[in-house]
Amino acid sequence: MAKLTQTITAISLFIISSLSPSKANNTEVLKTIASKYSTDTISQFYKCDANALINVEANKATLNTVKYFGTSVTITVFNQPQSQAKKQLCHALNVIQEYHFLASNYSTYPHVTNIKTINESPTDLHQIDPLLTDLLAQSIAWHDKSQGYFNIALSPVIDLWREKRFACMKAKNKQTGCQIPTQHALEQAAQFTQITDIKLDTKQHNIRLKQGMKIDLGGIAKGWMTEKVFQQLVADGVNQFMIDAGGNIRHKGLHPQQRLFATAIEDPLCKKSEYQLATCANFDGQYHEVIAGENITVVSSGNYLRYFEVGGKQYHHLIDPTTLAPKSTGVATTVILDDNQIYADVISTSLFLMPLEQAIAFANKHDYIEAVWYLNEQGDKVTSESFDKYRLTPQ
Repeated sequence: MAKLTQTITAISLFIISSLSPSKANNTEVLKTIASKYSTDTISQFYKCDANALINVEANKATLNTVKYFGTSVTITVFNQPQSQAKKQLCHALNVIQEYHFLASNYSTYPHVTNIKTINESPTDLHQIDPLLTDLLAQSIAWHDKSQGYFNIALSPVIDLWREKRFACMKAKNKQTGCQIPTQHALEQAAQFTQITDIKLDTKQHNIRLKQGMKIDLGGIAKGWMTEKVFQQLVADGVNQFMIDAGGNIRHKGLHPQQRLFATAIEDPLCKKSEYQLATCANFDGQYHEVIAGENITVVSSGNYLRYFEVGGKQYHHLIDPTTLAPKSTGVATTVILDDNQIYADVISTSLFLMPLEQAIAFANKHDYIEAVWYLNEQGDKVTSESFDKYRLTPQ
């Protein structure tokens, strides 16, 4: 069974999306890399062999890299001529590299103005790459589409929680070294989280923030990059492939065995317990759903991987903009999209953070969305109206 499935560590909320993503021609990414950067820059930042492991066999070629987006990215293409497969995979890697450099809020790079560059001097007027303009414009638009649950300007609040989590991880004495941010500090930080204070000029490709602001594309960039890689592979003539970008699963075409790709969704409680629970001893216990579909994306959001504990209560990394704190209910959310999957991360995170009834209503209102929520440590789940059609074995 394991050979027939692509496992992801996640949750339970699935989305089938027909939202209109950016219409930019993705082959422009490669053209602009070649035209806007010097030979030395390309050699330093966009090499293929030095930054990924590539294995080409008859009817199958695989690329794996752990250098970008803080995770492992694996791309597997099927039934491509061996003479072309490596070039196709290297093109895909260039797309990963470009969006990593542009979207990073952890490091600056000499050849781009990226999110960290902007955050370090928020009130300056920054000239940015059109690729980043497009990503930022869609990120801003999704604030309203998500009913306020997706906000790239929430970074000052997120930073307070992140600092406390990292301090707790390093503390030798957890009782004294683990604390949560004060309500006063959170409210002070919240003054700098208004999405309307991001001044983005989509025609001139520049941006300016209000003093004290920071932005964070962590809730959209990996899913955006995954779809851009998908577009690049299709542009290069690849019709059967699978992308696994740190749990963002993207399929194209049928499995080489001429069946649908199947994805097993890992039970979040097994992952959280490091498989120490008795129920995690076999496949049926380890995976709470197995879904199948053609040309789909499977993406997850949840509270069980990055968290810390204070006073017997756990605090995870997904911050509810309405409370300025981690959501206290729910365990996980996984989304499935069958078209225009570029917003997968945004939707999965938003539907995790929304109150359950609101999230269910949101999913059922839109016929491109199906979802399953993993609710609690008893394993209770709820799904949207037509989720069952994606189950490998309908219930």
